[in-house]
Amino acid sequence: MKLHWLPVRVMLWSTMCSFTANVKASPCAEIRTLSAVVLSGSPVTASCYIKEDCPLTKRADFRVEWPYKANLSYASVTSHEERVYQILISNLTNMIAMLECAICIHEDCNVVAGMEIKAAYPPPAPRDLTCGLNLTEQYSLLCTWDPGQETSIPTTYKLHTEIRDYAQKFVYIPPPGKHFFRIPRVGFALFNDVQVQVVAENALGRATSEPLVLDPMETVKLDPPEIQTVTAETYECLGLRWSLSKAQEWITRNLNVEIRMKPMSNKVLNREHIISKNSKSRKTVQTCKLLHGMMYQSEMRVRYNSSPWSEWSRPSVATTRMKAPTGRLVTWLKLLGQPANRQYEAELLWKPSLQFRANSMNVSYVVSFVRPPGRKEELCITDQQHCSFSIPVDIKRIQLTAVNTAGKSSPTDVTVYKWKGRDRAINLKAFPVSEESIFTNWSSPKSSAISAYVLEWKALHEGIFTTVSFEIVNKNQSALVFPGLEPYKPYHFSIYPKYKDVIGQPSSVVAYTKEKAPLESPDLKIGDLRPSSIELLWDELPLQKRNGNITSYTVFYWDKKNKTGEAKVTERRVVLKDLSPYSVYSVQLMTSTNGGSVNGSVISVMTPYVDAIEIVLIVIPACVGLALLFLTGITCFSNDKCLKKCLWPMIPDPANSSIKKWTLTDSMQDIPPLKEVKDPVPVHLSHFSLLSLSETELWKGNTPISEYPHCGKWTYTGKSVDEEHSDSSRDSGIYNSGSQSESVPYATVVFANPYRTQPAAPPAYLRSESTQPLLAEEEPSSPQPYEQMATQGTVYEAEHFSAVQEDLRREEENESHWEDFPMLQSLEINDINNQG
Repeated sequence: MKLHWLPVRVMLWSTMCSFTANVKASPCAEIRTLSAVVLSGSPVTASCYIKEDCPLTKRADFRVEWPYKANLSYASVTSHEERVYQILISNLTNMIAMLECAICIHEDCNVVAGMEIKAAYPPPAPRDLTCGLNLTEQYSLLCTWDPGQETSIPTTYKLHTEIRDYAQKFVYIPPPGKHFFRIPRVGFALFNDVQVQVVAENALGRATSEPLVLDPMETVKLDPPEIQTVTAETYECLGLRWSLSKAQEWITRNLNVEIRMKPMSNKVLNREHIISKNSKSRKTVQTCKLLHGMMYQSEMRVRYNSSPWSEWSRPSVATTRMKAPTGRLVTWLKLLGQPANRQYEAELLWKPSLQFRANSMNVSYVVSFVRPPGRKEELCITDQQHCSFSIPVDIKRIQLTAVNTAGKSSPTDVTVYKWKGRDRAINLKAFPVSEESIFTNWSSPKSSAISAYVLEWKALHEGIFTTVSFEIVNKNQSALVFPGLEPYKPYHFSIYPKYKDVIGQPSSVVAYTKEKAPLESPDLKIGDLRPSSIELLWDELPLQKRNGNITSYTVFYWDKKNKTGEAKVTERRVVLKDLSPYSVYSVQLMTSTNGGSVNGSVISVMTPYVDAIEIVLIVIPACVGLALLFLTGITCFSNDKCLKKCLWPMIPDPANSSIKKWTLTDSMQDIPPLKEVKDPVPVHLSHFSLLSLSETELWKGNTPISEYPHCGKWTYTGKSVDEEHSDSSRDSGIYNSGSQSESVPYATVVFANPYRTQPAAPPAYLRSESTQPLLAEEEPSSPQPYEQMATQGTVYEAEHFSAVQEDLRREEENESHWEDFPMLQSLEINDINNQG
């Protein structure tokens, strides 16, 4: 049924949609407002006009509604006109709002009209209006402004200009979205004031910027000038001949120039200075008060009155005129230690005084002394400001002279002061003032004969290449600030009291410019390790990385259970105690200064299970025991025969036994005497078997004979084991045991291991009442070894022997030595494997 109703529902839905579309498209209603764009936050009144021919109003029960959209809050207003429905939106704040009018019949509503209303603001006044003159081939005045906050509705801009002297007004409209405009040459006049103004306008209002009054020439940025030549016409002066670019050569008045002079020598402290001048003539300009014989790099820029400066011109290089150095030098002479071979080792430092002028780019210095009658000897020639040399002990004065290619200066006399153990300045202290300066103060000694103090300082982080600086201060001065130092670096300060003719002992101190945390922390090294303690060591941090005085080291450590601890020391060594044996600890070092701290890398250390002493106490006894065991083994194995008998016994060979030489008396000596029979009676064996047992069973001394496995009676097969003994085995007669009683004598030989592989343990001979004697090894020769059967499980190896045939006739024919030993004669071992 559902499938049958589906086409019907689709047809009804399409008919309804087409009807709604026709209603919306039909002239059924219209929405009207005073304006489609309103001021944001203002009230808005909207009216819905229902037309007479609207098909939805044919029924009398229709009503008009305004669907609620875009969070609009409104109220219905009673209209005096028929078929007009009004609403009032008290506060429209939405930038875009959609109003819709709908005709409803019961619950079915159809939108019959709609209108979009925008809420916006009037445009803000443009600001930051600026204009600049461009003196290229096409003169123009470029003006730009800031439009402020953009509105949601289109805004147009207009640029108004007025030339005051000529009362000419112009209006320019820039392209949409552009906030600048280039005014053509007809819209302004050079050297005359022009008023510029921007007006912004949209549907809600208009705004005007502040008027800008300017002289276009005051806004021009000229092209960089060109330095044509630089000449050294007089001492200390350089003359520059320059010109503007060809497009701006017509500007001849109200020009200002700046000249930047940069010395090409690094020895000059004032690296660069700028000279500003008003150029009355645009051809030449002269700069003076320059150094003699110095090479300068000259640059120049220009502007019209107060207009923006042009870019710097291309540099030109020239050298001022040179003359001999003038002025004196400030010196500081130190004698190093006691004289040797009537010679002092001395070091002389010097620096220019305020009156000194090198007057040259390259200056050298000569240190010399004069011996009577006027003979001059040179001690040192250098281009530095320090020199070391040897000086005779009788010299009281030396001379220092500055020399260049134009001449030499007047000599500066230097008095040679001897070292004396006079009082020294006390309580010399140094404190950082800033990152680049240090303040020092001191107390004067009790002696009042001091004429001056010499303060000497040097940077420690520069190593052996550091230069020593000095300053000579008045005897009444007790403090001095040293500027121009490197931040976070150590400096060594010394003060020397200077007396009338001697130099006192110095006082020294080391200080840092303002401190901060070190650059890094030293790497930890592991020392002695014990189950309950760890020794940690680290190297000293280089001066370049300290950034201050190291105040302390803190070692943090923790285990896997987050059990933490710390140790704070001032030395470069620490021992962590009360640790757990055989545990892993993480360790970190923190290095601190007065300016901060820094953490190093984390390392892991495992405590041992036992320490070195315990290892020694265990290893030494173990080594002694092993040595004794080794000596005992060597002693035991030195006797081969004893070792062979203990471990690899020889199995007797019955075929080569000496039993055949025994007499009846010898064979009967081991048989106990019998009470019933007084005379000895020979007993013959009727059963002999060879067994193979394990060693554990072999050496059980309490095992009875009856528990050993037995084999059947011997049978003679007529085959011999060895060809050499074939005759004897065949000649042996048949042993008749029928005359014996119920008991059958027998003997069993047990082997612990196969005979061929290795010698077995001593055989166990299990005896019964047999009178057969034991066989001994006497003859070296031996027949081929017996072959045994392979055994598995509990099956024992047994040797099969041939039976004794009862043929008395054959025994009588073959009379030999074997007639008394029928068993040995009939003994034969058969190879079971060959038979199989």
